Amino acid sequence: MMKRFFFGLTFLACLLSLTFFVGCGDPEGTERADLVVNDDNDDDDTEPFVPIVLPDELYDTSDLTYDISDEEVQELMALEIPDHFFHDPKYFHAQLLQQFGNIPAVHIVAERHRKRLLKPGGFTATLDEALNYAKARYVLWPNESTKKSLEGYLKDKLMQETDDPELFAQIYREQLIEQFGHIPEVDIVVAGETKLMFGGFRIKGNEDEYLAYHEALYVLFPNASVLRELERAREEVRKAKEEEE
Repeated sequence: MMKRFFFGLTFLACLLSLTFFVGCGDPEGTERADLVVNDDNDDDDTEPFVPIVLPDELYDTSDLTYDISDEEVQELMALEIPDHFFHDPKYFHAQLLQQFGNIPAVHIVAERHRKRLLKPGGFTATLDEALNYAKARYVLWPNESTKKSLEGYLKDKLMQETDDPELFAQIYREQLIEQFGHIPEVDIVVAGETKLMFGGFRIKGNEDEYLAYHEALYVLFPNASVLRELERAREEVRKAKEEEE
């Protein structure tokens, strides 16, 4: 496996880590934002945007599993569901079970809902847990919204596991375009992040590219942390150029 170098400066620290933070205040199914793709900018030198089409087999949900005893299932099936069941995890679970039957997707969705209710401050979930939840929602409610959510997590998984720099860059570029539009800074950041992930970024001899990456990063993510990294990069570039003189 190719050795990777990454310093965790951008949101990839969350995307590529093993855990996500799920805020319980979000409406069900809105962990991923629905963002408009700005694909109309033909006056710059950015590469054409072609969305990645995932093969159908990646949407397979037959691998979903969940351990629950027959006694628990029987108890939930016997419950009489009140009108206002949403805020009670047990009744919510029973409602799904009685509606869809004893399938893994029911229990996975119910467990995520239980965590939301019991941990109002939010909770962490691994990428695999988030992916299984997206698959479970797609099983229970197969529509464009749940498919898009599942597609997003599938691409996150590919991006995390791939050893192919080109595939990594394609997925990351698509995600940034969905978030920020088809702007030049997207391609600059993607090129820089790909270098960071696959081998590292050599400053000497690449000073302008290195600084352009940090400047573009700050355009997309204008926060104090990224600004500090930009200032550090400027100082590194200044010293590198002085050494070349």
